Amino acid sequence: MMLLRALVIWTVQVLLFCIGIGVAGLTAHLTGPLVAATFDIDELIPTALVFFVVAAMLGWIGDRFWPQDWIYNPLV
Repeated sequence: MMLLRALVIWTVQVLLFCIGIGVAGLTAHLTGPLVAATFDIDELIPTALVFFVVAAMLGWIGDRFWPQDWIYNPLV
């Protein structure tokens, strides 16, 4: 059951992240180069991808090697 919960959480996070990246790219495309350059959307998308991939990897490694069993304790 914990595996199913983890898969659902990861799926929802990936879906929301893709929606956010899509909205940023669509905004940059539709509003033109002035707004895209103002918010640096062209540089923001790869930076956000790298940041979230590294954060996810660190979270996975931390959970894998330093599990916190007390989180899953229903009595806490």
